[in-house]
Amino acid sequence: MNKPDNQKLNPVVSYFTMRKAIGWLGMLLPFLLLGGNYILNLTDVFNNDWFFKSIKECPYESSGSFKSSVSHYYYTTVGEIFTGTLCAVALFMFCYKGHPLRKGDWGLSDNAMTNLAGTFALGVAFFPTGSELAIKDNLRQFLSSENIGYVHYGCAAAFFLTLAFMSILNFRRSKEQQLFGTGPDDPFFLKCGIVMITCLVLVPVFNMWLEPKFEFLQHIHSTFLLEAIALIAFGMSWLKKGNADFKYVPKKLGL
Repeated sequence: MNKPDNQKLNPVVSYFTMRKAIGWLGMLLPFLLLGGNYILNLTDVFNNDWFFKSIKECPYESSGSFKSSVSHYYYTTVGEIFTGTLCAVALFMFCYKGHPLRKGDWGLSDNAMTNLAGTFALGVAFFPTGSELAIKDNLRQFLSSENIGYVHYGCAAAFFLTLAFMSILNFRRSKEQQLFGTGPDDPFFLKCGIVMITCLVLVPVFNMWLEPKFEFLQHIHSTFLLEAIALIAFGMSWLKKGNADFKYVPKKLGL
């Protein structure tokens, strides 16, 4: 017997669901990497013969769960989470069509911007970062060249810039062009875009000028923290665009 129309399953994923999926993946990535690496190192899984065939003469030794950047987790115990999440974000980006560009609109269409972001996300995943120092707990037994590292940095910068401009321009468009930037959520999107650009600018400022001058800054993992803030801003922007209920958990907890 056929189900009534109101009980039929809808196989189409809505834009709201897709936006929220992209937002959650971006926002949770730094926490998944740091937390996952910490748990695996704490439990010493990679020296447990039940899980892996370890070499007694050459055991796995962690050099710390807090890495200098999000990208350096590519070489760690959670490297697959790093590449898998970026590939998932890229897939959602490629599937996202959004709204077409109208005459008089600034920038590119939603589809063009998300295709660019998806391409750069794959670039970040497939061209691993380099490092001036040897990574002692490198599970992959190799380190990319300086040239590949530059490709990685370029893709990462372009990825964040694309997302920032999408938050500042595409997300603030209205049905009526003259109302651009006047929506109730538009100030939030603008702030998220500014935060992403600011973090992107501060990364080389810390690495090239501040950290060499002030030694104590070398111990705060500034690149990781700035990248994490940028990813949170990216995730919050897409969650807001997906009409996520930020008060759901506090309401459930009675806060």
